[in-house]
Amino acid sequence: MNVSTTTDTAVPRKRSPFKRSFWVANTMEIFERLAWYGFFAVSTLYITGSRSEGALGFSSEERGILQAIVPFILYMLPVVFGALADRFGYKKTFIIAYSVMVPAYYLLGQFTTFGTFFMAFLFVAVGAAIFKPVVVGTVARTTDETNSSMGFGIFYMMVNVGGFIGPVVAGFVRVRYGWDFVFIASAFWIACNFIWLLLFYKEPTTESSSTEKRTLGQVFGGIVEVLGNGRFFLMVFAIFMLIAVSGQLVSWNAMLVISIIWLLFNILIDKVLKKAKNLESKPWFLKPMKLGNWKFALYLLILSGFWTSFNQIFLTMPEYIRDYVETKDMVHTARNWFGENFARELAAVNEDLLAEEIGIYVVAKSNTVDERLEAVKNGSWTLAADTIATNDPAWTRNGGKQSNIDWELKSFRRHLFDFKVRLSEEAIKQDLESLPLTPAGMSNSENSGYMSDKLKTKMNSATLTPEQKEIVYAGLMLPSEADVKALSHHWAENYRQVNPEYIINVDAGAIVVFQVLVSWAIGFFPPLSVMVVGIIVSSIGIGMSAWLFTGWLIVLAITIFAFGEMIASPKSQEYVGRIAPQQKVAMYMGFYFWTVALGNIFGGRLSGELYGSLARDAGRPDLMWIIFGVLGLLTAVLLIVYDKVVIGKGGKME
Repeated sequence: MNVSTTTDTAVPRKRSPFKRSFWVANTMEIFERLAWYGFFAVSTLYITGSRSEGALGFSSEERGILQAIVPFILYMLPVVFGALADRFGYKKTFIIAYSVMVPAYYLLGQFTTFGTFFMAFLFVAVGAAIFKPVVVGTVARTTDETNSSMGFGIFYMMVNVGGFIGPVVAGFVRVRYGWDFVFIASAFWIACNFIWLLLFYKEPTTESSSTEKRTLGQVFGGIVEVLGNGRFFLMVFAIFMLIAVSGQLVSWNAMLVISIIWLLFNILIDKVLKKAKNLESKPWFLKPMKLGNWKFALYLLILSGFWTSFNQIFLTMPEYIRDYVETKDMVHTARNWFGENFARELAAVNEDLLAEEIGIYVVAKSNTVDERLEAVKNGSWTLAADTIATNDPAWTRNGGKQSNIDWELKSFRRHLFDFKVRLSEEAIKQDLESLPLTPAGMSNSENSGYMSDKLKTKMNSATLTPEQKEIVYAGLMLPSEADVKALSHHWAENYRQVNPEYIINVDAGAIVVFQVLVSWAIGFFPPLSVMVVGIIVSSIGIGMSAWLFTGWLIVLAITIFAFGEMIASPKSQEYVGRIAPQQKVAMYMGFYFWTVALGNIFGGRLSGELYGSLARDAGRPDLMWIIFGVLGLLTAVLLIVYDKVVIGKGGKME
């Protein structure tokens, strides 16, 4: 396939050297990616993880909403900030971006409710949206036709240097020091960018220092020329936001009905407005909808299918690895090749937090403090047998052993995944029932067993006489804290699992190692042809996950996906960079991010809904991965049709 924007020359030209600002931009990209992926690679685990291990404890569906709406807005805004950066200068724009992101990343770790976390996340997105078109615009402005393919390949490699190191640091920090330090680290990485910017960066734009500067009206008028006017944007944006909140705030059926009504309403309004006179003098909201460069808009819409599939590596894969993938094969390899210490770091377990969780669970199953308190009140308590006559079975004083306990093991086993241990329900039951029990006597508090603060608070606040409380304590048989910690250590040693963020980091690691080689190999091929091949390869990697449930096989699937990404993604950026007018490079790069925005809103919603309905509820994660793989293949087919029918007829994308 050939694209008219690709220049064919009889004699290959020598590649131009890269300018200093090119390397400064790449350095700043590394640190910005350290911050973003240091958070985003673990965001699924943080959002859905247990509150008892310091995470937020939201549902997969709530995660899907957060990871759809906020990144969608992040990738929608660069078109505006890119246009403003072309007008006011890149250096000033960088300063604003970093000034927003430093406090935003810190606050992200301080808020724990859905609303406040959403707001902090949104501020991170705004800062990143200011940064993105300017750093890509710098690369585009400091390269030419002889070195742009290599330049964007290097840039994409640098993206993944930060993308690789960030999750490694985050994985170490969250286990050793807690989740708060993940966000402190992200704020620190962004703050470092002030150094490279202020000391070494040279402004690559000319308009900001020119005497012939565009007015803001002219700047935003250029945006309208590319994709459409304000009415058209408002109509489309409202539909996308409906998609973002559907399934939770509004049903999917209601979303479909409202979207159709909204679309018909705008069409009818246009019929009226088109009959009005002096349309050019009317305000934007009284003008008919206008679609600008429809070929470019269609290209962005089709390419969003690739980004929808791509995003599952970061949105769905961590949760899938945590819940479904057995990674002891990787722990075994790490232990044999690099030693026990490396294996412990690769699959680190916070044994204190795990012990606390075991203790809380055992106490909750001690049949049950609430029932005991009620039994003492109504006189049904039988101390001699430590049973409740009206509620059999109960814990018993059977030689210090548990008897007839309904452990509800399935949910507890799933809960243990958050603490990075994976063992069978039968093993859990055997180990819990082997715990020695000791009386939790109130008068002998130094030997009161493993009692959580919640249990102590409940006992102390109960409306019982001291004698009644003594009866409850006397009948309560609990394991000692030492025995619970010993069990925690046993589970950590024998059932530890590799951090999911380390496994998905294989994607970034492969790109760091191979991106320059791949970019060199594909450097002189037509962009769309290369993109199609890359999307097909990445779709194979995504789809393979449907049948893979062990660590090394998942690594293989992610590696295949990474090579597809290396082929497709840089070429898609290069393509936009080459077709953009010289004075509007950052604005066009901002429009390129719209395809990523659509990929996030579609990918985030599909991730949350499909994981909740197919993986979690139906136990069929294979169907989920098949859907994502087929979506990628469909994107490749549509790009081929697009090139033949749309580009083939018109000859160019203007």
